[in-house]
Amino acid sequence: MSTSQRIIKNTLWLYLRMGTSILVNIFTTRILLQALGASDYGLYNVVGGAIAMLGFLTASMSTATQRFISYSEGQGDRDKVKEIFNNALIVHYVVAAVTALLLIIAAVIFFNGVFSIPEGRKSIAIGVYVCMVFSTVFSIIIVPYDALLNAHENMCFYSLAGIADVLFKFIIAFVVWYVDGERLLLYALLMALESWLLRIITKYYCRKKYEVCQHSEILHYFSWPKIKQMTSFAGWNMLNTSSSMISLYGTNVVINHFFGTEVNAALGIATQLAGVLMGVSSNLIKAITPVLVKNEGAENRTVVLEITNKGCKFSFLIFAFFSIPISFYIDNVLELWLHKVPLYASGFCLIMLVSNLLDQISTVLYQTISAGGDIKNFSIAMMVPNVLTIVTTIIMLSHGFQPYWGLFSWLFFRTIIGLFIRIYYSHIKIGLSVHNFLSDVITPIVAVLMLICALDVCVLSFDMNWMVSITLSLLFSIPVLLFVGLNRNERRMLTSFFLRRK
Repeated sequence: MSTSQRIIKNTLWLYLRMGTSILVNIFTTRILLQALGASDYGLYNVVGGAIAMLGFLTASMSTATQRFISYSEGQGDRDKVKEIFNNALIVHYVVAAVTALLLIIAAVIFFNGVFSIPEGRKSIAIGVYVCMVFSTVFSIIIVPYDALLNAHENMCFYSLAGIADVLFKFIIAFVVWYVDGERLLLYALLMALESWLLRIITKYYCRKKYEVCQHSEILHYFSWPKIKQMTSFAGWNMLNTSSSMISLYGTNVVINHFFGTEVNAALGIATQLAGVLMGVSSNLIKAITPVLVKNEGAENRTVVLEITNKGCKFSFLIFAFFSIPISFYIDNVLELWLHKVPLYASGFCLIMLVSNLLDQISTVLYQTISAGGDIKNFSIAMMVPNVLTIVTTIIMLSHGFQPYWGLFSWLFFRTIIGLFIRIYYSHIKIGLSVHNFLSDVITPIVAVLMLICALDVCVLSFDMNWMVSITLSLLFSIPVLLFVGLNRNERRMLTSFFLRRK
């Protein structure tokens, strides 16, 4: 199977996971919002935001582990893969302990002046926080196994595990709905148990499937130089990841400080909607990443750059296909989804969708830069707009600006400035041709963006049911994506793949 066909197959598996997640999450979020209420739902989001903000260790080490395993797979060195996996286990046990300690220390700060918690709910919020700490520790320990799945491009198991994840969460939402008593704490506890269960299943499957982890040989493969190399890469990646998370979730905490938990509920809804739609393109990126790194390991730089350009364009087109029509009918979508829409939710959703849409142009560039391994200067450069986001938000909200401005800061600094930084470092580190990027990626996506928006405006001008309108918008967008967004070779590639499957 060719590289392109392998990417398409893996992406389709991931879309199966995503489609199930969307359908289930539509009902899960509505049930939870009604069961918990806007205040408790917002409280859960702000506490969860704090955990995620400090959970950058997990994301950084996961990226590092997957990068080194995929790179060694590309080199064809099986012993090196085994060495990396066993040393990754050592690192993640240490990271899990450090993260738990940091979260405990952070709790003292968060629950003594940072969080705005309704009267009488502090003990419940602390209980929720503890449950999330346990869930985070479970997630860290299993990272080497997740990285192994991704490096082997096993998107089948990954998708099935994801489907099981959302189904479990749906069951948890129903349990919370029907049980009387303290629902918020029960929900947090069940979510922690569900996280633990899925991690155990993943670990068991990997040990049965892959010889490299059937027998952990930590002492035999222990290598301080290898650990140092992996942690160095993870450290610089952590700088980028942590500053990004702090800018987003820090905005969440700042908004909570100035406006309370009900506005956080609106921001939580916007983040979740944008996250669901992000799954449309992030699944493609997840399928592309191991292929990029393997080709970099095999020194196929031409293939790396070709995949990069196609990945940037496809990622934007796929996200635009769904997000633009939804943006035109955001009030209707939220009302159908939630019935009772929190204040500020529609405005937050629109800003998040625009930000994520623009972010798709350069997301794959980050994976390409990481595949090369030298990310020090890039991570330092990306830290600047991330820090400016949260600083600007604090200044504006303290001077009486509306909460929308926190997300506008994110849009400008993190998305737009970040786009130029990624293009620049892709050029100097990997050899990306800026001219080719403009002609092969930017030009077609601008044309598609203008045409889809024009079509949606025309459809909106007719007085039709909004569901009919959004369906027509999606249908009319398909030929635009195929014949304006894709060139002849890309259309031929897709046709060839589906004919083979048929």
